[in-house]
Formats: sequence, C-alpha cells, structure tokens
Amino acid sequence: MTADPAEPAPLVRRPRNAPLARLQRQPRRFTFDAMVRVLMRAASTDEPSSAVRFRTPPGLAFPAADVQEVRDAASRRDVVVGVMGLTGPSGVLPRYYSEMIVQTLRGGSTALHQFLDLLGERFVGFFAMAATKYRPSRAADVARLRRTPQPDAISQVLLALTGHATPHIAPRLATGVNPLLHYAGLFAMRPRSAERLGAMLTDWLGTSVQIIEFAGAWLWLPPDQRSRVGVAGSFRQLGIDAALGVRAFSPEARMLLRIGPLSRADFDRMLPDREILQSLVSLVRAFVGPELGFAVNPVLAAADVSRADTPGALQLSLDAAVRPRLGWNTWLPIDSGSFLPQRDAADAIFDADAIEAQQARSSTAHTNQRTV
Repeated sequence: MTADPAEPAPLVRRPRNAPLARLQRQPRRFTFDAMVRVLMRAASTDEPSSAVRFRTPPGLAFPAADVQEVRDAASRRDVVVGVMGLTGPSGVLPRYYSEMIVQTLRGGSTALHQFLDLLGERFVGFFAMAATKYRPSRAADVARLRRTPQPDAISQVLLALTGHATPHIAPRLATGVNPLLHYAGLFAMRPRSAERLGAMLTDWLGTSVQIIEFAGAWLWLPPDQRSRVGVAGSFRQLGIDAALGVRAFSPEARMLLRIGPLSRADFDRMLPDREILQSLVSLVRAFVGPELGFAVNPVLAAADVSRADTPGALQLSLDAAVRPRLGWNTWLPIDSGSFLPQRDAADAIFDADAIEAQQARSSTAHTNQRTV
C-alpha cells in the first residue's frame, strides 16, 4: 500500500504506545495473537521473530494466560508465553527436560533454559506468522508494515466497501486511506445515519461529537429565480412564490457537527487554517457524499474563554495559533464587568464548502508552483 500523508495529530486520542504500555503493565490480559500484533507495530516490522523473543516459563504450573510476562530488551522484547514451546507446561519434550531446567535454575545457571528456548523460538515464530497469514484483519495490518508500493488484497476489498477503490480517488482525501480502512464497516452500512457518523468522529477525534440535524442554512437564490415586479416580472405571487431578498433559509440544507467542549490548545487546532479541520471535513465528505451540506462547530470550554479586554488577550503575534481572532477565539464584552465566562463558547461555525474551496485554492497554487 502506498504510504499515506502524515495524519494530523488527533485532539485527545490515546497515545500511540498506549497498547504497548498496557501490555507491559498487564500482560496476562492479552492473548498471544494480540501481544504479537502490538509488539510488531511497536517495532515497525512484519516479522514476529524480529519483534519478539519467545520464552517459556521455567516450571510446570498451569499457564493462567497466553502471555505470562513481558521483559524489555535492547533489540527485541522477551515474552514468556504459555501456549507452546519445547519445555514448560505446554512443552513437547518429555517432562524430564522441564524438571532439569528447574534444577539448573535453582543452581544459578540459566544456560540450559536459554538454549532450549533458542531452539524452540523459531517454531513459536512460525506459529505467530501462521496466525497473521490466515486472519484477514492481521494480513492487512502486516501489509501496512511492509509498506509495499502496491495495495494488498484485503485493503482493496475494504476500500471497495467504502466506495473508494477506484484508482486516484482515495489518495485525494486529506485524511489518507487509513481512516477509511479502519471504519470500513461504518462506510459499508446503508443508510449512513447521523448516529454512525457521530460514533465514527468521536472515536477518530477522541472527544465528544454531536450531530445536529436540520441545523439549516441561508441559500443564495439564483438571479433568474428572484422575485421581480412589473410587466416582465416573475415569482411575484404573494403567499405562493414571492420572496424578499436574495437569500432563503432552508432547515434541511445543512447539519452541524458540534465538537467538544475543547481546551484552548485543542480548540486552536480546529481553526480553518489548521490541518486537522481540513482532514475532518474530508473524512465527513467521504461519508455523507457531495450532496449534503454541513458545518463544523468546535466548542471552547468555559474555563478557556477569554475576552478582548483581558490583559494580554490582544497581543499581536505572527503565530496564527495564538493571535486573537474575533468570533473564533476572542470575544468582546457587552459592557464593563458584564462578561462572565460561565458557559461554553459555541459561536465558531466553519462551513465545509468554504474549507473545501480553500483546500482547492491551496492545491491549485501548489500545482502551479511545481509547474513553474
């Protein structure tokens, strides 16, 4: 699979090494296959034997779990497994060898135990590779670790379920294909409901996302459909088709994606000129299609709301992440002492069409620069 562009850092997503840290703290809660997958991803390798050095428990006690212990090492992690091996409770050698290992360990020598583990490690590695080969989800994961230029068969099937298997379509997404592969099940379900969209975005961003349907939007009336009076007038029947102005409000024209409440740092990362909002709009557009309009409404937590007359609030800066922007991250008080930040600020609403137009202009400018 072709390498995706770097994904934007999520808002409050769990750290990348969270499964690895949990494996080291609570190894007995992991199955053998899950342990191998976590360590392969941590080592960025598609070979189980390159990421794990398999060890057997030095005794004959019944193994209460597949994974007994995980030990850090310089190159590979030592993992004591109870599922198979030459010796131990699940060993294939006669019991005498396991008893002899216990005796040598009591004498302070680990040579025999390490030697037999060295011989049996290859067989356990083959077992782990077989589990990877015949599980579709694991096969796709291993293909990503290999970073082959051609997409693997499993990824192609998942992209087909999402409707993005046609060449040159998926690479256009700002998010890359990884979110599509991860949420292929939600993309494949029909109809695609607001509940599924909210669940997907909540998991992807790592924070609460509420889908407000029928939020409505003002739609511009085409010049040939506006009301005109006179002999050559049109759309001038009161109560039927006449309308004042050049816009009309449509309750079903747009839905709202309310995100948060967010901290100031996370809120600043959801502004229109930041990469994460552009990726979010791209993912939602892939889910809802080109017909449905939507807007993103990041909500700033009340504790982080600042007003314009706060000391230091209007300090000019070249950094777009910290400079004040009225209506986005800074608010004016009604009068002195009347502004009490007791509620979350949900005033910032960014229309998806405007963000997509900005992306198109940036892409065109980048293409022109490369051409020159």
